[in-house]
Parts: sequence; structure tokens; C-alpha cells
Amino acid sequence: MDKNTSIRKKLFLACMVTFSSIVLLIPYLAYDFYNQFLNTYGVTDSQMGWLLTAYAASAVPSYFIGGWIADIINPKKLVIASCVTTALVSFAVAMCSSFVVLALLFFCFGITAITLNWSAYLKIIKMLGGDDEQGRLFAMTDIAYSIMSLVLQYVVLAIITYALADNPNGFKIAYVIYGVLSILVAAAIFFLIPNMEYEKEGKGIREDLRLLGHAAKLPITWYLAIFTLGYFLIRSVIPYLNPYLTDAYDQSIPFAQAFTAAIRTGALMIFSPIGGMLRDRMGQSASKLINRFSLGCIFFSLVMMFIPQGKQYAVWIMAVAVLVLICNAMMSNFLYTLVTTAAVPVLYVGSVYGIASAIGYSSDLWLYTVCGSWLDSMGNDGYRYIWLVGAIGGLMMLAMGIAVAKKYGSGGETGTDKGEQAA
Repeated sequence: MDKNTSIRKKLFLACMVTFSSIVLLIPYLAYDFYNQFLNTYGVTDSQMGWLLTAYAASAVPSYFIGGWIADIINPKKLVIASCVTTALVSFAVAMCSSFVVLALLFFCFGITAITLNWSAYLKIIKMLGGDDEQGRLFAMTDIAYSIMSLVLQYVVLAIITYALADNPNGFKIAYVIYGVLSILVAAAIFFLIPNMEYEKEGKGIREDLRLLGHAAKLPITWYLAIFTLGYFLIRSVIPYLNPYLTDAYDQSIPFAQAFTAAIRTGALMIFSPIGGMLRDRMGQSASKLINRFSLGCIFFSLVMMFIPQGKQYAVWIMAVAVLVLICNAMMSNFLYTLVTTAAVPVLYVGSVYGIASAIGYSSDLWLYTVCGSWLDSMGNDGYRYIWLVGAIGGLMMLAMGIAVAKKYGSGGETGTDKGEQAA
């Protein structure tokens, strides 16, 4: 993008593009409104897990394919197409009553929301600013994403709790609301986001595969993949706090959902910008932040395992969950800025994100099914194993923080040195 463009305008554009991430929220409405989804669609915990597994079956390879596509097709066009097609699938879910059809539709979400959107969206944000602006740009995406997610969840919660309280299918309105907004976002991006010049190397299948092959040889691709996996293991298990509060701590369904949504998005909205600013100030040595906050994720996740169950301990489990998410949110910018730390050329950014995301989000293939089976077979005791998964995620991030610091140094290298290391 034009170097003379003000950072304020760049942040505005980053915010607008981030609204396309509504397509990433739609598949997870089932978990954001866990109890409501169970009651509306009449599925078990295990079946709920299988729906997200169906989504992951297409989403995981889509991260890989999407990275390749984002390197050869204008990302703006991909993001717009994603918003429109995901909206159509969302409308179909709202009209669905069959578990088999639901599974097929969730499978389609992986294609429309991930293949067309994820890597393309990240590449647009990457190209909006220079190396010294990446932390702030991606922090703004977290703020915009968090505000959008929180506001929409509370609006839907209010509608289904009050306006549609007596309607057994009231929750389905959520898919209609998100679908309509997704189409409106597509229109906004079409008119407001400029048509930037995108560097690409697509000269045929052989050349495009060579691009993917080069990205796969970069150490940062694998460091980022494992870091992403650890980060999202924590983000993925926290929604289980919703049913945990109702099942083990005697909290109401509306309160449990509202609290879980507030801390999951609120922590990201407040502490991600702080982490992003720290990253920009510390530069190459910022990977040390990963080590410190990963230890916090590990410690507090383990504490959650041993907090007694019962209404009198509800405040304790909620407080510790907040601490887990604060530590997690402080590291969110590294999902996107590690490619800058490793001086990855823009040419390969889409492919690096695609490969790393395919591995990083692969837990969706098994996590929800495993967690659902734990809850069905062990009841409330199954939640202890779920929090253990979060601690394991923290260990993975810690290991990658150490690896990144060792490979790319602590600030002594020049840009050329880093480029040589990345290659």
C-alpha cells in the first residue's frame, strides 16, 4: 500500500476487512451458544463434536489450499466471495432439522469460510503496513473482531432469551442474522477497500506448487504451525466453560453464555492491543513474551483442573479462566507477526499462513469429538481433562517461543541476516 497513507487510515481499513471474519464466527455459533444449540437441534455432546469435526474435515485442508489460492488470486475478490457463499450456507442451517444435513452444511462451511477467506484476509492486512506497523494492525483486527463477536452474541442472546423465549426454534434466528450481516459486509468491502496491487507468482500449476514447496521449507512455517495449534487449543476449550458453569456450578444458561462470551472476546479486545504494542516496541526480542505468557497459560489451566465443583466455587473458576485468557490474548499478535520476525517475503506469506493454519487448526478434527465423548462418559469430571488440553496448548507455545528466539535471535540480526535465516 502507498507508504504515504496514514496509520489511522490503515487501521480503519484493517478494521473493515476484519468484519469479513464474521464468516469464521458462523460455524462456531454451535459452541458459542452451546446449550441453546443442543436444545434447538436435539443433539448430544458427542454429536455436537461430530458437527465441528465435519467442519474441520474441509477446513483443515482448506487452510492449505486457501494459502495457495491467496497467492495467485486477488484476495479482495476471495474475501467478498467468502462472505456471500457462507451466508447462503448459514441460511440453509437455519432451515435444517436433520443431523446428517447439518453435518453436510458444516462441511461446506470449511470451504466457504476458510478456503476463500482466511489466508486472503491475512494477506490483505499484511500488505496494509510496514514491518513496524504489523503489531498495531493485527491488534486492531483483534479489537474489531472482538467487538463484532461480543456485540453480535449479546444481541442474539437478548433476542432468543426475551423476544423468542417461547419459540423452541428461536435460536435459528442467529444463523439468519449472521448471514444477512455477512452479505452486508461483502458489499462494504467491495466499495470501501481499495484495489491494491498484489504480488503473485501464479504461472501455472508447476510454478504454484513450487511456491508452496518453498514455503514448506521455511522453519518459521512449522514454528508458526505448532504455535497456532497450541494457541487455539486454549481458545477452543474455553467455550466449554459455558456448560461447565451450568452443569457443575449451578449457574443459569443465559448468565453462563454471557459470561463466557464476555471473557473470551473481552480479553482479546483489551489485552491483544497491549501485546501488539509490546511486540512493536521490543522488535526481534519480542518472542520472549511468548515464553512468559505461555507459562501463565500452563499454570492457570492446571489450576482450573483442581478447583472444586459447586456453586460456592463459581467465582474461583471464573476468575482463573479470565487469567488464562489474558495470558493467551497477550500472544495473539504472534499468530500474524512471526512471519515478519522471520522476514518472510510477501510473495510466500499466503502459503506460509495456509500451511501453518492447516496444521494449527487441525485440532478441530478431533478435539470436539474427544471432549464430547469425555462429557458423555464421565459427566462433570470430563471437564478436568478438557482444561488439561489447555495446559498442553501452553506447553506447545512455550516450546515454539524458545525455538523462535534461538533461530531468529534476540534483536542482533540485520534484516538481511533474518532473510537468510528464513530462507
